[in-house]
Amino acid sequence: MLNAPRALLIVHGIGEQRRGETTAKLLVGLKAAYGNAIQVEHDGEGIAASVTANGQTVRLYEVYWAEILSAEKSRGTFTWRTPNTVVWHPMWCRRLGLLPSLEYSGVLVWWRVLTLVPLVPAGYLAYLGTRFISTLFDKSRQEAFEKRMQKENLPFIERSIAYANFTSTDGTGVDEVLDSVVADVPNYMQSIVAGEGPAFEILKRFHAEMERARRDGCDVVHVLAHSLGTVVAFHALSGLGLAAGQTRPSPSRLFTIGSPLEKIRFFWPWTVRMEAPLDPDFQWVNFHHRADRVSGSLTRFARNFKLHNVRLKGGGGLLRSHVVYERSPEFLSVLTATLFDAPATPQVGRLQRVKDRVLALGENLLGPVALILAIVIGLSFVAMIVLLPAYLVAWPFRLAGAEAVGLRVQTGMALFTLFGFTAAMLSHAWTRCKDARQVCERACDRSR
Repeated sequence: MLNAPRALLIVHGIGEQRRGETTAKLLVGLKAAYGNAIQVEHDGEGIAASVTANGQTVRLYEVYWAEILSAEKSRGTFTWRTPNTVVWHPMWCRRLGLLPSLEYSGVLVWWRVLTLVPLVPAGYLAYLGTRFISTLFDKSRQEAFEKRMQKENLPFIERSIAYANFTSTDGTGVDEVLDSVVADVPNYMQSIVAGEGPAFEILKRFHAEMERARRDGCDVVHVLAHSLGTVVAFHALSGLGLAAGQTRPSPSRLFTIGSPLEKIRFFWPWTVRMEAPLDPDFQWVNFHHRADRVSGSLTRFARNFKLHNVRLKGGGGLLRSHVVYERSPEFLSVLTATLFDAPATPQVGRLQRVKDRVLALGENLLGPVALILAIVIGLSFVAMIVLLPAYLVAWPFRLAGAEAVGLRVQTGMALFTLFGFTAAMLSHAWTRCKDARQVCERACDRSR
């Protein structure tokens, strides 16, 4: 005899997700755990609508929002101005009292700021280097550019400028990734800060799916969220995006995987309200992987919620650790115990464990090497910016046989360019610091 159906709201993370894709990944893990003992029903679009195991049916409701922040809509919205501003937020939030001193000491905040601020230029250098590497392997892009150059038949100087733009500013696969994946985070958070925009369209969908689950007769509702979806779920459960007359949602369980909520609270603390849930029996289980640089243990949230942090073992390194949850034995054991009243854990064979360890080792070794290589290539571009104008200015002196004069001119011009470049960088950082102060002060005024 089947029990009353339960509901599971699934909130996907960043990227160009397709409708039903996250649900399908979860089903792969559930089938690995239950084998033929699980039954799946699909809707008219072929997307899983419910699963039944151990005499318990769980209806699936996917909070799909990827097209709201699609690559096309986000194109060009990610700029390096955003991270250059956000890294200053903790300092101003700490001064304005938005970061509680009992949780975030002054030493911790200043240490984070002093280490993070230089990382943004380093990240930009890595971006330049990665763009260059991407250009080398993008044959179709190269061929299209060469055809354009042959057709336009530009003079040498203009052709050189065109080549420089091709390698430094023209869109590449790296820029597509930034638009379709990375830009989701600043676009969502900027909308939350503004109090309008795409984030509230996403929250509206969360609330609509929650209401639909209740209308379908599901008295017990659980929420499963991944990556940025965990921030969406937390905001929704805090009451953001509710229409007039709507009650703040109160699920029985919240499962978060790969959650950046600790980082979101550190950089945008005024957007994370630590309100107690409406359901006194509410429990929160957070899964995180040691190698995942996005997620982590939600230690500070555990002070306000019945929260249990579970660290996953194996399955991925620096690259894959953020997306291995759906096949993790630790994750599936806890999830199935809640959904179907009996834990089911997939068996991971010895060969698969060895394969996972080898791949994780490769990721952990190759990831830093690739990053360093990208930064070195990016530095070479900066060196060209500094040295090439100096060389061109000194070239007539060398042509006239005045090598010594040319060398002095070249050295002086290089130092002048380097000084100007450094001054521009410092001025840019100072401007972004003032921008961050204004954002945090407005947030402080609204919170009073």
